[in-house]
Amino acid sequence: MNLNRVAVAGPYTHENLSLFLLLGADAFDGNRFIPLDEALEQKCVTVHETGDVGQLEIENLSELFDLYIQAGDVVKGGRQDRTLGVDFVLPAKSGRVSIPSFCVESGRWHRRAGEDVGSFSSSKACLSSKKLRMAAKLSKNQSEVWEKVAETQDDLSASLDKPLYSEESPTSYQLSVEDEDLQKRKENYRAALAKIIDEKPDVVGYAFVINGEINTADTYGSGVLFRKLWNKLLDAAVLEAIAELRRETKAEAKPVTSETIQEWFIEAEKTAVSNRQEVPPRVCVDTRRGEKTVIFDTLDHGFNDAVLHKNLVAN
Repeated sequence: MNLNRVAVAGPYTHENLSLFLLLGADAFDGNRFIPLDEALEQKCVTVHETGDVGQLEIENLSELFDLYIQAGDVVKGGRQDRTLGVDFVLPAKSGRVSIPSFCVESGRWHRRAGEDVGSFSSSKACLSSKKLRMAAKLSKNQSEVWEKVAETQDDLSASLDKPLYSEESPTSYQLSVEDEDLQKRKENYRAALAKIIDEKPDVVGYAFVINGEINTADTYGSGVLFRKLWNKLLDAAVLEAIAELRRETKAEAKPVTSETIQEWFIEAEKTAVSNRQEVPPRVCVDTRRGEKTVIFDTLDHGFNDAVLHKNLVAN
């Protein structure tokens, strides 16, 4: 997937968040994929606690669907809530396979009321702040992940003028983002932005801008796969926008337009691969680190190394 061939529509703006839709052709059929949150709801995947903070085991029980996990997905339960550290594809009837993880709840190592200590019940959230995503995905440093979880909780608390640290587990990122007042605040953004993809049949991704600054873009080799992930992607962008409400737009900043986004893509695509990570059983992730952007390309060996997911993060 070459971003130079992707058209950009937008912006679609609410308060301090602007979204751009990325339009292009499919590289493969995304109907065969099921995302982690949907798979957990349908009980066709089990995420097993291993007792090792940095590793979980996942089993795809489906006979039809390949499981797609995106780096930053948060799973709730076990001995601690975790985030999964890499993009990951698990074929149907996979058996148990290891996946790297990071703790996003530093103060618990026991069963939480009403949950199974041996497995994880849901994956409704993903890491919402750029600094937190990069701590897990690029730095791969547990201490840095804990630090950025705390910063994200502080930022969200400041924006809502109330502490978002659950009495049940004050360090839990997951419980913080479940706060009722925060959910209501999110709905204002969602009401304005959730349906922007409805009239774009060829949408394969999006980019977002917060307080006038380019933040992140995600594109996929299938529009069907993107639509399956849309609610979770939008949720993360909205949470980051809320966390940044108190930070003012730079006075000298020029408005970000669709042309600005395309120029960002053109420059980013010139960056060479600096690292390749094989992620058994089916994908590898190429990382490219440029002056202004970090790019992660997830290649699916099951589709002749087609780009399954391209993630750009502005420095």
